[in-house]
Amino acid sequence: MALLRQVLGKRIREARERLRLTQQELADRVGLGAHQIVSQIEKGEREVKAWELARIAENLCQSVNELLAPELPPAPAVLWRDDPGAEAHALEARFVQRCREYGLLERLVEPRPATPLPEFRVDPSRISLQEADRLAQRTREALGLGSRPATSLVKILEADHRVKIWYESLGEAGSAASAAGDFGYAVLLNADHAPWRRNYSLAHELFHLLTWHSAQPELRDSQPERWSQVEKAAQAFASTLLLPTDSVATEFDSRVHDGKVRYADLVELARDFDVSTEALLWRLVRLGRFDEKEVQRVLNDPTFRKLDRQAMPEHWREPLIPPEAFVRLAFLAYQKGKISRTRLAGLLGTSLIDLEKTLARYGLQEAEDHEAAAAVA
Repeated sequence: MALLRQVLGKRIREARERLRLTQQELADRVGLGAHQIVSQIEKGEREVKAWELARIAENLCQSVNELLAPELPPAPAVLWRDDPGAEAHALEARFVQRCREYGLLERLVEPRPATPLPEFRVDPSRISLQEADRLAQRTREALGLGSRPATSLVKILEADHRVKIWYESLGEAGSAASAAGDFGYAVLLNADHAPWRRNYSLAHELFHLLTWHSAQPELRDSQPERWSQVEKAAQAFASTLLLPTDSVATEFDSRVHDGKVRYADLVELARDFDVSTEALLWRLVRLGRFDEKEVQRVLNDPTFRKLDRQAMPEHWREPLIPPEAFVRLAFLAYQKGKISRTRLAGLLGTSLIDLEKTLARYGLQEAEDHEAAAAVA
């Protein structure tokens, strides 16, 4: 028993230090009062009650099983596009925990393996925008994204390739992150951003997933100049992936009359491809339809900005949190008897009382007979 307390205490200390929490901060969050109690637990000098362990695990973004394991699992690499600041460690821990829960649900209920994502080898110091364009074209063909990739990218990545896409309200702290670990690949998107900005961020992060093993995240801190080149390539990749050359050129050219294109048509075209007007205009520069000075003039024109704002809905298409794919997977696990109703509520971040209401947001009802079946000829 003393050995178990020491192992548990060591796991708790390691997890707490990963989150940059002091003993007093953890004590306050768990409701233990004084930091001395946390110190005693970490040294294996004090028994941990069941409710205390559950609260400690929750606040350290770990499962109880992980805290009781002989070793903590290695922390997956999380790559931020923009530094989220002081909240980075807590955000990463919550993101990784959710991805691991996601992966566990897949193992419980998914009978078929995922289709692997394409893997591209690149030289971070030499990758060009032209190479990024070629990789985007290959990716669009491999994933079957069609002429309007933004409309199908999320579903294809989730359903076919088991990429875990999660949303978090980040304000302006960070646009997106990508991760790789024992759960596979994952992307975290900023729920506060407009849908077309999230689309671009997802495409940007997809580039990092496809090149993960050659343009590794460690370069960001160790070799910032090389990483800057990788980021430029990721931007070019996202632009080309979401705005296919032939489709964009054809649609744009059809709107040109007497050497001019109306602002309203540019805004409409951006909404059609589900990207920002700025992303569309800079893509048209690369396609030779505009020069940079004209794009800067348009973007600075109050008339264009007004038209752009007027075409935006009053409310963004806010993503569901948790995401629908995760909720349906958890609900299926519950229906198959793999997890309890209490566990389902916990995964969905709701109470047992509000579970029915939460499921209804996703069009799910507990009373439905999900085991009903049709005979196959």
